[in-house]
Amino acid sequence: MTTTLPPSSAPTDPDRPASFSGTHVLGEPGQIDADGVCAWFGGRIVLESVDLVMEKSKVTALIGPSGCGKSTFLRILNRMHEVVPGAQLAGSVELDGVDIYGPGQRAMETRRHIGMVFQKPNPFPAMTIAENVLAGLKFSRISPANKSDLIEESLTKGGLWNEVKDRLGELGGALSGGQQQRLCIARSLAVKPRVLLMDEPCSALDPTSTLRIEQTIKEIADEVTVVIVTHNMQQAQRVSDYCAFFLAEENQPGRVIESGRTEMIFGEPTDQRTFDYVNGQFG
Repeated sequence: MTTTLPPSSAPTDPDRPASFSGTHVLGEPGQIDADGVCAWFGGRIVLESVDLVMEKSKVTALIGPSGCGKSTFLRILNRMHEVVPGAQLAGSVELDGVDIYGPGQRAMETRRHIGMVFQKPNPFPAMTIAENVLAGLKFSRISPANKSDLIEESLTKGGLWNEVKDRLGELGGALSGGQQQRLCIARSLAVKPRVLLMDEPCSALDPTSTLRIEQTIKEIADEVTVVIVTHNMQQAQRVSDYCAFFLAEENQPGRVIESGRTEMIFGEPTDQRTFDYVNGQFG
């Protein structure tokens, strides 16, 4: 196997911004550029040579069968891959020209700019709804000027305000599954990230909750770049501007087979494998 260096070992480009501090404003959508991204678990390569641009203020859907590296790639985008024992990676990931794995970059700072919503809702059960919304700020030691306004703004963007505005003192764990997921979205948005990653956020939800979260994605796309992993082809068509089709063929690591505008991927793909997948021939 060819030895490759992680991004932090790459030569520094003097014309590239070296840090988020002072050059990036939280709350402004950002563009992510992945270049030659590879990933290993325990010495086994699972993702190879991923080149993908995720444009700012757009929704990019990552589609493909289970086990093709979509979620691994998503976790690489906000530095969660590196915390897995035995995990390695190569290539580079930039947020508006800043290498998120570059020297001096802190993972916590990266995650303030690139938030994450997981497949299973994970509100803090011992915290109230209001406390859940502010949790990310508390962990980052940020004190908002007006907590009440921020709670209302975040829950409104998360599509939950009208349902919980008179219940803010109740525990977040008492909400329904769909409401919990929207609470997690509100919690992520409260930090005002530039990018929001979503790993199958609707897979465990009922159709009504799924529809509301899809509406939320459309409503927030002007304010935050969204990258979503989904196995639901109809959902990818409904919510995304761009799609990237991942595939791991027999005894091969996952890679991007094709990417482009969503209407092109579903209507006129250039690769037969893409056509077969989006038309339900496998996966």
